[in-house]
Amino acid sequence: MNSRKGSILIAVLFVMFVLSVTAISFAYRATVERREASQDAARAKLRATAQSAVAIALDALTDNTNDFDHPAEEWHTHASLASLDYLPEWKADAAGRPAQIVSDYQVIDEESKLNVLYASSESLVRLGMTESQIACLFDWMDGDDIARSDGAEKDYYQRLPQPYRCKNAPLEVLDELLLIRGFDRQSYRGDESSLASDSNASHGQAASAGWARLLTCVGDGRINLNTAPEAVLRTLPISENAVGQIVGYRRFDSGSGGSLEEHVFRSIQDVQQLQGLSDAERDVLGQVSAFRSQYFRIFVKSRQSPTGLAYRLEVLVQATPSGRLKVLQWIAGAGA
Repeated sequence: MNSRKGSILIAVLFVMFVLSVTAISFAYRATVERREASQDAARAKLRATAQSAVAIALDALTDNTNDFDHPAEEWHTHASLASLDYLPEWKADAAGRPAQIVSDYQVIDEESKLNVLYASSESLVRLGMTESQIACLFDWMDGDDIARSDGAEKDYYQRLPQPYRCKNAPLEVLDELLLIRGFDRQSYRGDESSLASDSNASHGQAASAGWARLLTCVGDGRINLNTAPEAVLRTLPISENAVGQIVGYRRFDSGSGGSLEEHVFRSIQDVQQLQGLSDAERDVLGQVSAFRSQYFRIFVKSRQSPTGLAYRLEVLVQATPSGRLKVLQWIAGAGA
């Protein structure tokens, strides 16, 4: 009898153990599912706020209707989204608690950059690219399978763990750089806290900006003198004096006299008036200079303060003759 009671007790304890484990398992699974649902909701909100930031940037570009571009204009230099009355998620609450989501955007003039489709190896070296990166870039774009010294062609890409073909054709979108040996996502994005996109950025600042902010593959190869960083100007076969003349002419801040219109290049005649340029420099600037751009790239990052979850957008747009903006590329993704 005692043996039977003991067996029943053991069976009951076993059943209770199984039920406890099952309950704990269900509770854990429910917790995980709640966490995943919460993160999905947060990502959806981040995506929506990032898209709102893009809409604000597009609106500023649409309002840019004058005959020049300059980084002192609203499309580039704008108030923080937290200071504007757009979304409640971007503002601190009445109790002073920080905003739920921190979002900001940056608009970069694509024609302020060096166009890789027209760039020489010498200009890419001046911009900070290594000899190996240049060789791999040109191997990617040329029409043959013969690798340059320290370059990479079909054989290299076919031996990768996830092989793919070498394009052997010009870049069509800039993020193709991420497929090329020697280029990675960090160097493509650069230091996002950097102000290297400013038209007066030094070479050191520009080097930390990332290739997405220094290179382009759209446009006709001309460079907008009003918006190009100093590092990009230095890729041109002109002297430091000429670079200094350009930067000094277009500099406009709170200490500048006159209006912005007095500090912009509108035509090659404005360039020709600069002091101390040689005939060769005037010829070069006459060939490569632009003053009003068609292509712009918008960078957006939204981050949720409590969790650190982040969402990025990179949008390439083209201004059409009608004044409307055409979206050419829309790159979205989560990120830290």
